[in-house]
Amino acid sequence: MVKEPNTNYNLYQSNKLDMISLVGEQAQQLAKNKDVVHRPLAATEYLQYKQTSGIFKNKNLRKAFSLAINRNQLINKVMQNGSVVSKGFTPADFATNPKTGEDFAKEAYVDGTVNYDKQKAQSYYKKALKQLGKTSITVTLKAADDDQTKHVTEFIQSQLQQNLPNLKIQVNNIPFATLLDQTESGNFQMSMMGLSADFADPISFLAQMTSDSSENNGKWSNKTFDDAIDRSNNADANNPTKRWQDLVTAEKTLSSDQGLTSLYQSNGIDLVNPKLKGVIYDRINGHYDYREAYLTK
Repeated sequence: MVKEPNTNYNLYQSNKLDMISLVGEQAQQLAKNKDVVHRPLAATEYLQYKQTSGIFKNKNLRKAFSLAINRNQLINKVMQNGSVVSKGFTPADFATNPKTGEDFAKEAYVDGTVNYDKQKAQSYYKKALKQLGKTSITVTLKAADDDQTKHVTEFIQSQLQQNLPNLKIQVNNIPFATLLDQTESGNFQMSMMGLSADFADPISFLAQMTSDSSENNGKWSNKTFDDAIDRSNNADANNPTKRWQDLVTAEKTLSSDQGLTSLYQSNGIDLVNPKLKGVIYDRINGHYDYREAYLTK
């Protein structure tokens, strides 16, 4: 796997690669290239917090972190690849209300949870410091070491330190396999992770955050959330309208409590050799199927 975008582009130009993904300034510079193909994806990048012990058991601190990040700047100045600001954990344009047709992310959105608000962020932060008995905080953010993630974590570090006084963010970019091992074992304070769907239903995301889920590495626990997910899977499983409302309740609860902090919905830009045919892209999980791929002469 080639991590550096410039290396990828050089290989593409020399016809040694037939498809590459574009990020950051490169995506902006090449946005009008005739070989560009846009790839919408049902995936969310987010911050997860270790909540079994330590400072992130404090809800006000989690809220402060979320509101201190200007996601519009993140996607427009750092990502520059068509990614969009998250409304919550479940992506937009992913699932619709079976009765009204309204988009799930829109219906379950909670104002004041992911929108940038420096003043409110500082208010939550001040409350958190008082509750924690601290005058300053140092946090280590673990994330993958690919080029794009490095740019994103640098931005998050800058935003949090600029907007929340006496806060120091130490970024630790490590190989993705190591990141997974460490988060799964609880060896982290805060980490940047991503999740893509297995199928087009909000439960594909929300089930990851129940108290007993092995994917819930931060160990966030909320009875209202758990009960809503349980009803959607059992008592209301055969009632589409009630089940939908259960899932909306769960999403709203997760957002309001900032069990995790959603950042952006991943969308990508590829450069594709016009001679490359037969590649099938799945926007739900972001997988590419090359089984019938071929190059024309």
